[in-house]
Amino acid sequence: MTETYDSNDALHRALENVFTAPALPTNFRMELRNRILHERMQHLDARRHELEREHALALEQLRQGHVRLQRDTLAMIVGVAFAAGACAHLALPWLQNLMGVDGAITLPLLAVAAGLAAGASFLPTQSH
Repeated sequence: MTETYDSNDALHRALENVFTAPALPTNFRMELRNRILHERMQHLDARRHELEREHALALEQLRQGHVRLQRDTLAMIVGVAFAAGACAHLALPWLQNLMGVDGAITLPLLAVAAGLAAGASFLPTQSH
């Protein structure tokens, strides 16, 4: 192996004597650094535009999800209010006859009970 290394070394020295390296322009290194910097800046700009596009897309998806959540929540509130009104309309005469209580007391009590039931259904559950 040492013999191969010595022969390669000798070959390199012989080639250096035969061929001379061309002279570089005086501002070669500065131009090389500028071009490398320019390439890096173009790459960074392209990456920045790509990330901005991805961010805008993610933000739009979040906005759409938020609008969908608001719409579904509103639909649920309207549905629950309609169902509560229908239940109150059916249950109020029955409760008045059963308990003999005036509607001015029964209606607020029924609303409180419905509100407590609705609020209790949204309580967080703990799992162990």
